[in-house]
Amino acid sequence: MMAAKHEIGTDVVFSHSIDHYVRAYAVIKYGAKVADKSVQQMGYILHCFSCFHRETASGITAPLKQACPVCGTKLKTAGPLWLGRIADKNFCFLMEKELEKRNFRQTRKLHKTLSLIQNEAEAQITYYCVDKICDKLNLPVPPQKKVLDKIREKGFQAVLTHFNSRGFKTDAPADIVKDVITVLAPQKR
Repeated sequence: MMAAKHEIGTDVVFSHSIDHYVRAYAVIKYGAKVADKSVQQMGYILHCFSCFHRETASGITAPLKQACPVCGTKLKTAGPLWLGRIADKNFCFLMEKELEKRNFRQTRKLHKTLSLIQNEAEAQITYYCVDKICDKLNLPVPPQKKVLDKIREKGFQAVLTHFNSRGFKTDAPADIVKDVITVLAPQKR
């Protein structure tokens, strides 16, 4: 938002959260129109910790819902924050190609991280954690791969996150996610 005051816009091409830090890489563009476009990428995430519903509200001055539209519980709000893309698929591809030319100590880890970020590039901005949902529902944790496969079978997108080993992003509504996890959770004996 500070950049926009000076008619500077940003185009995020890559971001990551590894170990103890978060980094974003952006192309800086000058002009009022690109600055306005950047500001339009700002907004809020509204999250219900009771039923796991989440949604975004675009715009810095967006009217924010107070109650969850699914269960009526008070929504928690995060923001204002960046709601635009957090990585560019093509930029990730170019980074992969560059990585292949180099000899780093952690090449395998870097390839895995780049692959995850490339998959996340066009995914939903919010994410779920299988273990947190299972804690709330008092269920044992099912294999994450099975959860993602089942969500995809239902016609939704589902990709792992690079920043949380138990996290995934999906366009499936929270009730579908909970139903899938409930069906796949190993039965308590």
